[in-house]
Amino acid sequence: MWTSAKSVQFGNYQRIAAMSKKKSNVWQYFYKTSGTVATCLLCNRNYSRRGRGTTCLRNHLKSKHPPEFLSLSGDIKYLDLVKTEISIGSPQHPTAQLELNLHETDSDPLDTEDNSYNKRCDEKLALMLLNHSFEFIEDSGFVNFIRVLQPRYTIQPRSYYEKVLCEDIHRKMHLHLKQQVDLLDAISLSTSLWRGDKGEGLLSLSCSGISRDFQTQRLMLKCEALNYESTSKLACWIRDLVPSLAIEVPKEKIHCIIRDEMTALPGSLPDCNVHRLQMCVRFALQSNELLQNLSSKCKQIVDHFASSKMANDHLKFIQEIRLTRDPCTLIPYDPFQWNSAFQMMTSVFRMKDALSLYCEEYSLVQIYPDEWIEIDLCSKVMQPCEETIKIWSNPSTTTSSVIPLVAALRDSLRTDVHNFVSSVTICSFARKLLEELEMKFSHITSDIKFLMAAYFDPRYKQAFFTEREELLVANEVLRVLAGVPDDCNGQPPLKIIKVSSTSSQKNESKIDSILDSILTTGTTNTQQPNTSLGSQSQIKNLLYLYNSEPRIDRNMDPLIWWRNNIKYSSLYGIVRKFLSAPAASVVSEGLFRKSAHLYFDMQAGLSPESASKILLIKSNLCFSNSDIN
Repeated sequence: MWTSAKSVQFGNYQRIAAMSKKKSNVWQYFYKTSGTVATCLLCNRNYSRRGRGTTCLRNHLKSKHPPEFLSLSGDIKYLDLVKTEISIGSPQHPTAQLELNLHETDSDPLDTEDNSYNKRCDEKLALMLLNHSFEFIEDSGFVNFIRVLQPRYTIQPRSYYEKVLCEDIHRKMHLHLKQQVDLLDAISLSTSLWRGDKGEGLLSLSCSGISRDFQTQRLMLKCEALNYESTSKLACWIRDLVPSLAIEVPKEKIHCIIRDEMTALPGSLPDCNVHRLQMCVRFALQSNELLQNLSSKCKQIVDHFASSKMANDHLKFIQEIRLTRDPCTLIPYDPFQWNSAFQMMTSVFRMKDALSLYCEEYSLVQIYPDEWIEIDLCSKVMQPCEETIKIWSNPSTTTSSVIPLVAALRDSLRTDVHNFVSSVTICSFARKLLEELEMKFSHITSDIKFLMAAYFDPRYKQAFFTEREELLVANEVLRVLAGVPDDCNGQPPLKIIKVSSTSSQKNESKIDSILDSILTTGTTNTQQPNTSLGSQSQIKNLLYLYNSEPRIDRNMDPLIWWRNNIKYSSLYGIVRKFLSAPAASVVSEGLFRKSAHLYFDMQAGLSPESASKILLIKSNLCFSNSDIN
């Protein structure tokens, strides 16, 4: 306690001594009590200064406080004197053994002639602007911080850091992307467009592939920052998005191009499975007038409580006090969310009891008992669709899951049509949704990209194939592998690790339950493929061996399974190709929302070309989570 109080007192005395602005640095250890007396801040002893000099004070430090006496050497005029006095001091004194490096100080990297340090500082500061507006470097707080941190560093104008990003760092990123693409045997391209409510938007082209060690690689190859002036050029940009790619990619390396609804070719459906399923739901809802009226009622209720704080507080009071429940909130309608109407109705249904009590006291649009039932049934019909879209939206989900999940959705909707026949509104909605699903996904059972992806996923294999589809896959595998050498040659040895489940808990979602039921009741076809290519006996035997192995759990990673089973190395090339395609286009919404500052800078004068290059750098650093250097 005494030591702490003494240190506090010493600190106070130091501040007072510093304020006195004495010429001698001895005064950092003494306090001037009077004109002829000084008090030591270290031991609180008083010393006479009859000659008003500091020699006696230095002698006191030398004899009683040697380490502090050495610190006086920081003053150049005392340097030689201190070194001399220490050298003639008592040899047995501890200070005699201290090594003095009085002239050696840490060098300032900015004092060197090497310009690399300055350049690194410029690049690091420029990379900070990926997440901040260019106004950030002009903020007085940041400028003062840099002045304290490194006074010799000069903050340049915003145009300088724009040049660093758009020329130096962009050039490095371009080279990095080219090297990564060259390492992939096959890639799948994905186009996406996201627009904001003020005309701004982001057009992107990304690619995904599987490396030779079976690691998924995702890269952003091109970004176009759009403003309200770009609307007239948008169609041309979408058309030229792939042909104008700066990185040269051989056509034979491109496995497929997945376009979302906004970038789909004119008159064509989107390749993105998420957008196709969303279209099915949207068209089914638009064709059901009774369900739209019910949605409109729910919207009136939600808008009523959103516009009145008093009403919202009373509804909360009913839930907490009268019903003794945790308060729920109503979800407002969002036109930009595909399932917003259904989420809104579900939130209204959860508060059915509280809303009924509220209606007893206040005037509010009334929902009748049969309508409450229809809202509940509608959410049950929609649940597998929402779960499927959530699965497909995961960037790690490939096209191998499209055929299985569409089959599970088909079974679910058929069951709903049969079970909900008592409700004309919901039964017709489920039937229309099933019709849309059959129509918009009819191609997947004849498209070899989907068939091969499902077959080479050891979780599914042939579980969802007919005999015709099995024959198509077998013939395609034999045709593709006819002239392909063993992939094990020239490949570094792979580390064998145990295939483990990615989740220790069983997913209890509705769509997963249906899918597990199909896989459990189905049988694995272990018969050797019967094809006309009789000369391919080794490949046919390899396929027979693959078919005879049991399917792995759905929670396991198929790429890890392939990496561990080197006996199938002859199939590695074709496996990496067909499992490279994602189930959905890479959504640019996240990058768009995280880059609002860039669109603000565009309004302040940043060119769309520069903003596009900055977005490309930012997106790839997010994908790789590493430095481009």
